Formats: sequence, C-alpha cells, structure tokens
Amino acid sequence: MTETHPKRATIAAVARRAGVSPSAVSHVFNGRPNVSAATAERIRQAADELNWRPNYASRKVSGGGGRSLGLVIARASDTFGRDPFFMRLVAGLTEPLAEIGWSLSLTLVRGDDEARVYREWWAEQRVDAFLLVDARTDDPRLALVEQLGAPAVVLGAPTEASVPAVTLGDDAAFAAVLTHLADLGHRRVARVNEAPDLAHTRARDARFATAAEECGVEPSYAVWDAGADDPVADLLARIGDVTAIIVDSEVIAAEIVAHAPELGIAIPDRLSVVAWEDSWVSTLVRPRLTALDAPVEESARTAVAVLERLARGEAVTSQTVAGRRLMIRDSTAPPPLAVGAIVAPKPGR
Repeated sequence: MTETHPKRATIAAVARRAGVSPSAVSHVFNGRPNVSAATAERIRQAADELNWRPNYASRKVSGGGGRSLGLVIARASDTFGRDPFFMRLVAGLTEPLAEIGWSLSLTLVRGDDEARVYREWWAEQRVDAFLLVDARTDDPRLALVEQLGAPAVVLGAPTEASVPAVTLGDDAAFAAVLTHLADLGHRRVARVNEAPDLAHTRARDARFATAAEECGVEPSYAVWDAGADDPVADLLARIGDVTAIIVDSEVIAAEIVAHAPELGIAIPDRLSVVAWEDSWVSTLVRPRLTALDAPVEESARTAVAVLERLARGEAVTSQTVAGRRLMIRDSTAPPPLAVGAIVAPKPGR
C-alpha cells in the first residue's frame, strides 16, 4: 500500500467554503447568537461537506496533544460484557497504546448509529485512527473510513479495500481440530456459528469444508439461535447424528457443555464439543473445554504498530500473526459405537 491519508479539514477551509470569517464559524459551533440563521446553515453545510467539527479534544495544531485510538463496537452491552474476546482485546491494546502515548476511546453503539459515531469522532478530532472489529460482508465502514481519510486497520480477514488488516495465520486451525477428532473416531462434525453475516464466518466455513474433506470427515453447519426458548435444546434438535461440534464462541460452547446433560446428552460421551476461542471460561465448566487459543494480545500489539505508522502517513501492508493453538482438554472423546440422531426434549418439558 502506498497511499497516504488526506489531511483533516481546518476551520479556515470551512470559512472559505462558506464565504465567512473563521470567527463566524467558531461563533456558530459555540452557540453564539450573533450569526444569522441563513449564514449559520451555510456554515454547517460547509462543515458537513468537509467532515469538519470543532476540536473538542483541544489538541494543538503542532500535534503536541495526546493521540487516541477509536474502537466502535456495534453490540449490546450485555453481549459485549459476556464475550471474553473483547476483554482480552481491550487488555491487549492497553500496553502497546501506553508505550506510544496513545489512549483508547471505546464505545458501544446500535448498528444504525455506527456511521454517525465514526463521522463525529473523526470530524471532532477525538481520535487519530480506528480499529475495526467484527468485519462484515460488504462492510460499509471500509468505504466510510476511506472517504473520511481516517487511518484504520481491520482486525480479521483481509479485504479488497485499501484498509490494511491484521489477520491470524489460521489456515491450519481446522485441520488440527478435525485431525484430533478424526483420530478419536469422529466422522460427522458440525460447525456452529452465531453471526452468519460476519466476513470471517464465510471464510471459516470454507476452511472447515476443505479440512473436513482432507480428514475424511462429513461436515455440516448450524447457526446458534439465541432467541429460542431453549437455545441449547434447539441446537441439539437440529444437528442430527453428528458426534462432535466446533462452536465459534467459547461462551456458547460452555453453555452447551453445562446444559446438554440436563437434556440427556452426555458430554463428551455422546457429543464432543470444541470451542473456536479459548479463555478462562473454557476451564470453568466441567468437562473443561477443548479449545483453540488465539493470540489476541499479539494481534492487538501488531494492530497498534500498524496504526501508529498510518497516523504518521507511512505506507503499510496487511500483517499476519501466529495462528491458534489447539488446547486439548476434557470435552472431546471417542464417539459412541452406535450413533443415531440426537433427540433433545422440547423446550419447556
């Protein structure tokens, strides 16, 4: 990548476009009444066209003020709080940001507020760069940060946009899991995801299919329905005669391990469970979860390094860090000799 990001608009540029003095622009955005309504509207329109807002962060033009990384997450607060990945990510960002003198600006938003927050934070100079997580198929944020001229990095799969990515070297992860399961005797394995609209879900599905063919495993796919009366019973009723599942979220995998025995499905005697992510959650449940440990902290440090270079106007390319490590614990075992479809009781019974 050789592109450099355009400079932010200034109050002087807004004044020139609106045909007024910089002081008139300042008066409008400070709420002073000595500017006519028509002129104020013209000034606001010019500011919108240039993606400019007052420098509420009070940074000096010389760049002497502190810098900040923006992390905008479109998730409900309860979902965010239960996801160990985000806790590890935030913790992983703290040290490298402190080393370069940056702070972290984090907010949770509804999906329809996402673009507004990006525009406001950048225009108001609250942040100097963005870290994009939960990349979606045809993600509108990619075009948005390019249009704003904001330095940004995607944490996840590379995209066709000019926004660089920090990606895990996960090409062999499914092969490691499926080799482990195949060596135990499993031949029918399902992959369970909770977010089919995310870009990494499609990429993982493709790698899962390839690894399954290489390992002689019959693959199937299921989506976790958090809105079901009993999500675990709902999932178990839909996966048929599989003897093992690989679950994207360790929290969901832990819920399955904890609740399935109450539905008559022994773990791992009847169903082996593997979590795609690993955290302290994996060792709290019994049996403890076999899981894939991702280098979240290394990804965070690499992303910060790339973003710092982008903020200085340097050319950067996408980076790949180490892949996941399979942590074999107690939730995987040989399948039962005679296997039929899992029959879970209907929710409420």
